[in-house]
Amino acid sequence: MGEPNESPEAMFQRTLKMEASVARVLIAGGIATLEELAYVPIGELLEVQGLDESLAQQFRKRARAYLLRDVMGDEGEGEAVDA
Repeated sequence: MGEPNESPEAMFQRTLKMEASVARVLIAGGIATLEELAYVPIGELLEVQGLDESLAQQFRKRARAYLLRDVMGDEGEGEAVDA
């Protein structure tokens, strides 16, 4: 899923089209993987200093969609998947 030697900041920017400043806020708050962003309780995300609820929901949704596409691509090779 990730690029070799890719930083969490670069991964968030590449996969979720996230601004670097938002990626740094997440990482400073202890969120460094797509799985954490997608599946930690929303209350934990909202505790991240500098992250408001609309951003948390938006990027949580994008992370879940990205992870789902990644899994479907691995398991459903050759099948068309609508995103």
